[in-house]
Amino acid sequence: MNPIEALRDDLARRFPGVATEIDPPADDAGTWLLDVRPGGGRPWVVVEWKADLGFGISTPDSDDYGTRPDEVCPNAKAAYDRVSRLILAGARTEPPRAVRLAELRRLRDLSQTEVAGRAGIRQAAMARIEGRGDILLSTLRRVVAAMGGRLSIRVEFPDGMERELAAPAEGPLAKQGAGEPTKGSL
Repeated sequence: MNPIEALRDDLARRFPGVATEIDPPADDAGTWLLDVRPGGGRPWVVVEWKADLGFGISTPDSDDYGTRPDEVCPNAKAAYDRVSRLILAGARTEPPRAVRLAELRRLRDLSQTEVAGRAGIRQAAMARIEGRGDILLSTLRRVVAAMGGRLSIRVEFPDGMERELAAPAEGPLAKQGAGEPTKGSL
């Protein structure tokens, strides 16, 4: 039994009137889905699980098919606790909101000095970067990496198509380290 099947069984024991259904992936490397339908007008909960990524949780609307999870839990216990709270409260998940660079650093519990040291810059330079409204992608990528993350840029179109934008091997995105901002830099 894998962790999402165990989660389903634990939820069924605690909430016997709640309908659950597992949708296994087409292949071993795919994502497992668990639909949790509390009924009584309460939002349904979708739990995604992939062995190398953990648990994603959402309370989707009808037009949310194919979107990323709103919340991420690192393990089955955290996922069980969160889904239980959602069922009991009849609440909805909270999609991640946009944050400024300084807030992201604080969310990671890091000081400007720590991030600056990891990025190979001075603390004063880090303070200036956090205050800017326009940052080179190469600078942003470097600061995010210093916080332990990976920068990705996602493009969303009105027709629902979404793609992650990759930096080209050559061209403006690749040459940003040369010190000239490119049109559309963050």
